[in-house]
Amino acid sequence: MFLRTKSFFNSADGTMSLHAITDDQRPRRREPSRRCAWLVVLVAFISFSGGCSRLRLPAIDPTGSCLFSPLPTTTGLALPCTNGQCSLTDGSCQCLGCLGNLGSCLRCPGFSFPTSAFPEPADPPACLDPQAIGSGLSNEPCVPGPGCGGDCLTGPPAVLYGTEIGETRPCKLPKRGKRGCILMTPQKIVAPVGGEVMILSGICGTDGYLQVGEPLEWMLSRDSVGNFIEVGDDAPGVLHHLAGIRQAGKQDGAFARGVTSTKPVLITRGNTNAADDVKLEKGQTWLTISSPSEGTSHVTVLAPESECWDQRKANATIYWVDARWQFPGPQRLIAGTPAELNTRVTRAEGSLPARGWKVHYEIMNPELASFAGTGGSSIVEVNVDDSGNAVATLEPKPGTSGNAVVNIRVVRPGGTSDNMPDLTLGTGQSFVTWSSPQLTLRAGGPEVASYDVPFDVFANVANPGDQDANGVEIRASIPEGVKVLGSDAFAKVYPNAVVWEIGTIPPQQQLDLSLKLSSASPVSIAFEARGDAGLAANDAVRVDIFRPALAIRVAPEKQRYQTGDRVAFDIEVENTGDRPLRDVSLAANGDENMMHPDTGSRVIGNDKTDGPLQPGEVWKSQVSFVPTDSGLRCVNFAATAAGGQQAPAQSCVTVINPPPPTPAMSVTVSPERDRMVVGDSVLVRGRVENTGSIPLKNVRVTMSYDPQLIPEQATVDFPRDLDTPYLIAWTIPELPAGETAVLEGQFKAQTAVQRSQFIFTAQSDEGARGNDNTFVQVFPSNAPNRPLTAPPVLPPVLTPPTIPGGPGTTPAPTNVPSTPSPFGDGTNSNNSRSQGTMRLDVLQRDISPRVGDAIGYSIAITNDTNQLDNAVQISFDLPSGVAVQRLTQTTSPELGRISRAGNTISFEEIRSLKPGETIDYELVLTSNQPQTFNLVLEAYSRNFPGGIATSQRTEVTP
Repeated sequence: MFLRTKSFFNSADGTMSLHAITDDQRPRRREPSRRCAWLVVLVAFISFSGGCSRLRLPAIDPTGSCLFSPLPTTTGLALPCTNGQCSLTDGSCQCLGCLGNLGSCLRCPGFSFPTSAFPEPADPPACLDPQAIGSGLSNEPCVPGPGCGGDCLTGPPAVLYGTEIGETRPCKLPKRGKRGCILMTPQKIVAPVGGEVMILSGICGTDGYLQVGEPLEWMLSRDSVGNFIEVGDDAPGVLHHLAGIRQAGKQDGAFARGVTSTKPVLITRGNTNAADDVKLEKGQTWLTISSPSEGTSHVTVLAPESECWDQRKANATIYWVDARWQFPGPQRLIAGTPAELNTRVTRAEGSLPARGWKVHYEIMNPELASFAGTGGSSIVEVNVDDSGNAVATLEPKPGTSGNAVVNIRVVRPGGTSDNMPDLTLGTGQSFVTWSSPQLTLRAGGPEVASYDVPFDVFANVANPGDQDANGVEIRASIPEGVKVLGSDAFAKVYPNAVVWEIGTIPPQQQLDLSLKLSSASPVSIAFEARGDAGLAANDAVRVDIFRPALAIRVAPEKQRYQTGDRVAFDIEVENTGDRPLRDVSLAANGDENMMHPDTGSRVIGNDKTDGPLQPGEVWKSQVSFVPTDSGLRCVNFAATAAGGQQAPAQSCVTVINPPPPTPAMSVTVSPERDRMVVGDSVLVRGRVENTGSIPLKNVRVTMSYDPQLIPEQATVDFPRDLDTPYLIAWTIPELPAGETAVLEGQFKAQTAVQRSQFIFTAQSDEGARGNDNTFVQVFPSNAPNRPLTAPPVLPPVLTPPTIPGGPGTTPAPTNVPSTPSPFGDGTNSNNSRSQGTMRLDVLQRDISPRVGDAIGYSIAITNDTNQLDNAVQISFDLPSGVAVQRLTQTTSPELGRISRAGNTISFEEIRSLKPGETIDYELVLTSNQPQTFNLVLEAYSRNFPGGIATSQRTEVTP
C-alpha cells in the first residue's frame, strides 16, 4: 500500500495542514464540470505591504469535481520572517527581502512543520535467523539489528571539513551520513589447496535490512597466500548506470571492487544438481578466492561510503590445507590377536607423506581392548611417519571378544612459521571384531566350616563364546592337610589336585562340578580351567576353619606368562580369630625353576614389623619370581604366628616359551579376465604377501605360462629374467613382514585353446614358499567386419530328445575338442540380422547405502529383436571390498545361480531368449568399507558376440 499526500487549507485563518491518505481513501476520479477549465494554471500572486505580504495560492475545490476552485477563489500562506521578525532569540535569522534566509530559518529549531496525521511506519520484523546474512523468508533479507548498534546510529558523518570542525550546534552540522555496519560470512574456514572459497558480504542498515547498490572494496593482506578469482558484478545495465551504481570488477589478485546486489542472484556449479547452488538475496554480494599452496589468507571487506568507522569493515581468515587421508578398514580377528590400525596421510596430491601430522585414535569400547604402549589407555595420538603412515596397535584384553569401534581424527598441527592453529581435517571410524570361544569359571563354598567337618565346594565352568571350546580341563588344587571325601564320578583324584577332563563345551553351555572336603585349618581351593587355543579361567574358594586364626590368600596378577617375565604374587595374611597374633611372618618357596629376581634364590621371607596382627586385620604384601623354564610353575607360601598358628598356600602360573619367529607367505595369481580371443592381450597379476613376523630375503618368484601365449611385458620393479621359455622369473631382495609385492605380466594370445594355465610360485631363503595357478580361455578370432571384444558362450551339449516308448538314440559325443569351433554356424550374419539389439538395464534400488548394508539392484536383459537369441551370458567384475549376498530370478529359479572365476561373477547362462522377451534379476551386494564404485555389467549372446555393457555408480557412506 503506497502513501500519498494531500494539502488542506483552512479558509478561516489561511493556514495549511498536511495529511496522508491511502489509495483506498482517495476520492474517485470524477468527470470535470463545465466550470473547470481544460488547462489548470497555477498562479501565485505576491504582493508587498511594508515588507513581505502573503503568498496567494489557488484554493482546493471543496466539491471534488476539480483539483482547484476557479479564480478568483484563492488562499494565502503566511511565511516566516515576512513581517521583519525572527523566531530565534539570538537574532541569527535575519529577513533579507521577502524570502531572505528562509533556508536557515527552516533548518533552525525555531520552525517546525505540522505534525503528520498518521503515525510513523512500524519497525521491521525481528530477524528469524540471526546467524545468516539473509534469511530468505521475506522480500528483503533481514539482518540482526544489535550488531549495528552503538553511538554510530545517531552521530554525524565520520569526517568533518572546514568550519564544521568547531561547530557544536546540531543544526549547523551537515546531515548525518549513511549508517550501518558491514557483515561477512564465513569469518573462519578451512579449505583444501586448489579449492575455491566463496565469501558473502552485505551492509546492514539502521532499519535492519541489507542495503542495495552500496560499493564494497575487497582486499587481501600482503602476508596472505592465494588470489581473488571472481567478484560478483550484479549484471549491471542501463538502469544501474543511470542510478549511479558503480560497476564491480577485480583490479588485481589482491584487490577488487564490489557492489551489493540490487536483485536476487543464484550461483550454480554449472550442473543440474540444485543442492550445491548458492542463493543470494538483494543486498548481498560475493567473492571467490583460491590458493595453490598451503598457508593463510586474510581477506578484508570495506564499505568506503559508510560513516561508521568502527563498523565499516570485516575480516575473514581462510586456512588452506593440502591433505589426503585413508582410514583403516574393518578387521575380523581371532580373540587375543592384536589389531594394527594404519591411517595413511599424504600431501601434494597424494605424492608426499604428511610428516609430523597427528592421527588421534580413541576406542569406544575400552572394556575390550587398549592401545599398546599406553599403559592400558583407550586413547592414543600417533605422528605420521616418513612413509605417510600413522600406525596404532590395539591389544585385546585377555578373555574378551566382541566388536570394538575406534574413532579416528586427522589433525594438522599448527606452528609459528605458518601462523595456523591445530586443525582437525577429517574424522572417521574403524571396526575391529574379535571372535573366539571363551571360558568362565565360578567357584563357591561356605565361608566358615567346622574343624575337620565335611563341607561342599562347587565350581561352574561355562563357554559364553560363539565357538566350541575344545580340550577343556578343570583342575582344583588341593592344599596339604585337606581331605577329599567325595567328587563327581568322572573326576580324577590325585594327592594334591582333582582333575575333570571335560573335552568340548558347546557355545553358551555350562557344567557344574562338586567336591566334598574336610580340613583342620583354613583352606583355599584354587580352580583353574584351560582349553585349546590358550583358553584359561580360574577362581578360588576360601574356607575358614573356626579353630585356627591365621589365613593366607595368594593370587598372581595373571595366569599366563612367558619365560623370563616377572611374575608378581599378591599375598594377604589375615587374622580370622578374636585375639591379636604376634610374630607374624611370611615365607615364599618357589620351585626349581622359579627364582627371586633380586636375590637369585628360590626362598624369600618377610616379617611383620609394625606390631601384632589385630583380629580382622589383613597384612598385604607382594613378592615376585622369574620363571626360567616353561611349564606349570608354582610357589609355596606359608604364614606363621606365635602359638603354632600357620597357614600354607600355593599359587601356580602357566609359563610358555616365546614363540620362535617362523617365515610364512601367501601367494595368489589372477588374470584381469578369464576369456579372450586370439590377438588380444591379458594382464595376469600375482601377489606375494609376507604373512609371517620376520622379513623374507631373496624371494624367488616365477610365473610359468603355456605356449599358446606370448609375454609382451612384465613388472620391472624387481630383477627379472625373460630368457627362459614359458617362464618369467623375478627376485625380490627383501620382503618385510606384512608387506605385499605385486608382479604382473602382459600376455598376447597367438592360438586358441580351451584352457591356458598360469602357475605362480614363490620361495624365500628362509624356507617360506607358496604357489597358485589360474586359467584363461582363448577363442579363435571372429569373422571379418565382426569385432569380438569378449568370447561368446556356447550352449552345453544336450542329449537329443527321444520318442516315448521308441528306440533310444545315439548319445552325443562326450569328447569336446580343446579348441572351440568358429561361430559361423550359430551366428546370424549382418545381412540376415533383423533390426534391433539386445538391451541390458541396471537400477540401484537402495539410496545412500552404508557400510555393511544390503545394496539391491534390479537387472533386466531384453531381446529387442525379432529373432531368437541363444547362449546369453551376463557377467561383471566384483569391485574391491564388495561381496555378493544373493541373486534372484523369480520366474526361473535355476537362473539365480552364479559362478566365480577369479574376480569375475557370471550369471547362469540363458539358453534361449525369445524375440521381445525380458528376464529380470534381483542382485544384492554389500560393501565392507566406505567407497564409490561402478558396477559394470556385460552381456554376450550368439547373435551379439561383441557384447553390450552398462554401469551403475554406487556411493557407500560410513
